[in-house]
Amino acid sequence: MAAPKKRGIWSWIPAILLSLAIIAVIVTTTVLVRGGLGGPVPQPTQGQVTDLNWSAFTPKGLDYIAKTRQVRIDMSTQPVDAAAIGLAPDDTLVLEPISTGDTELDYDLIVNGGGEGLGGARLTVTQITIVTEGGVITRVSAPLREVLNFRQTLTYLLGKAELFGWDTSGTDAIFQTAEDATRAGTGYEFTFGPADATGVAFSATATCDTTGFCAVNYDVTPRVG
Repeated sequence: MAAPKKRGIWSWIPAILLSLAIIAVIVTTTVLVRGGLGGPVPQPTQGQVTDLNWSAFTPKGLDYIAKTRQVRIDMSTQPVDAAAIGLAPDDTLVLEPISTGDTELDYDLIVNGGGEGLGGARLTVTQITIVTEGGVITRVSAPLREVLNFRQTLTYLLGKAELFGWDTSGTDAIFQTAEDATRAGTGYEFTFGPADATGVAFSATATCDTTGFCAVNYDVTPRVG
């Protein structure tokens, strides 16, 4: 019987690479868990939220938002007073993506519009921009992380039409815009809304590049008077 062949050093490389990959996953998971990922949302302490338990944008409130990655804004009464939730009267506050070093964590944006049906919306977004003018919120803007192709994006937004009350009669025109831009080799965009079935005006704009993939940005525009 022939003697077994000795394994060369190169035969161990796949196993070593697999071990390193497993270690990297364990380290990343440990960092995320220690940072609160997957655990219950911590209860706020005094000053971290408003008296009615909505998000506060004071230093303590922003610290709580960073820990929970959850932003909750009550727009059921409009206009929305900026000072009441810790915002400057004329400013632009940007909540940047939260980076762990290996990945970026999303925000859970909850808007209460006080309207019919769900009365608001809950979106998973990469960052949040809040604009105030004259002492009230004039716009909240937030992009979705997921980038989809044109048809997937259109299907996604059509699925949200009933929630927000968007008019979907312009679908044929959207297809024509996409077709014309594709032939010309240019980017294009299309918008649903604004409409206020939730009680506050929501719109969504899809910006598509020449490859046909689209990024979606939501805009919330409460009444200012």
